[in-house]
Amino acid sequence: MEENKVIRDKKDKTLIVIIVCLAVILIALFVFFMIERNENKAHIAAIHQEKEMLQQELTELSHNYDDLKTNNDTLNAKLLGEQEKIANLLDQMKEFRDNSYAEINRYKREIGTLKDVLRSYVVQIDSLNQLNQRLAQENSEVRKQMSWVRERNKKLETQQKDMKEVIARASALRTENFVVYPVNKKDKETNWKKCFNLKAEFVITKNITTERGQRTIYLRLKRPDDKVIAFSDKSFFKYENVSLTYSAKREITYEGERLEMAIYWPNDGSLIKGKYIAELFCDNEIIGTTEFFLK
Repeated sequence: MEENKVIRDKKDKTLIVIIVCLAVILIALFVFFMIERNENKAHIAAIHQEKEMLQQELTELSHNYDDLKTNNDTLNAKLLGEQEKIANLLDQMKEFRDNSYAEINRYKREIGTLKDVLRSYVVQIDSLNQLNQRLAQENSEVRKQMSWVRERNKKLETQQKDMKEVIARASALRTENFVVYPVNKKDKETNWKKCFNLKAEFVITKNITTERGQRTIYLRLKRPDDKVIAFSDKSFFKYENVSLTYSAKREITYEGERLEMAIYWPNDGSLIKGKYIAELFCDNEIIGTTEFFLK
């Protein structure tokens, strides 16, 4: 009996030890569970806080993109594309369950890229705005110059019939050193009795505004009795819608540079003593006039 009692006591002690050990293990597991649970809660709370901050960054980033204004259609299309990326990220974050730092880091990288792109667009738009300001300033200067030109042209209008006439006259040929004198067969100056030709010498001045190309210069000689010396019965040209008789003409190629030239009228025996008037015409304009005497 004694022996059985000892055995039972040993078993009871062993059972108690086992129960105590199990209780200790359970308590340890419970404590570990609570610690893990609290850590998970803190972990999830931290992720949630990060998520909210990232959502706030995305919202502000979207507003920053909205504030960028440009007249460049290509750049506007790129800005719209970046805003669509931001909207997609915000939609993705609504689906995110606050349980992954890896996802949070991925969002941070994408937001960082969006910020870098935003900075590059800010630089581009700033450059465009500075360029536009320079262009606006240049346009202002041009407008001032145009205003000055308009004022100048208005003053010219008081002296001319209309602006077209002013432009036409500005582009018309002009002459200088216009002289007419009789020459012999050797092209030497002589008196009118020995005249073989009347030689009209002149210089067409430089004119960068006139049209280049072929021109016809008409020489018109008026005798002391006001009779115009005609080259032939059919020697006419148009001037201000009137047909005028010419005495001689010459075809030239004018390239806008100074041009020295002469036109000859062959003496047909119709010369008389006295004062003559010589005129040069081209492109419906009188480009030169002079007087000379045959004694």
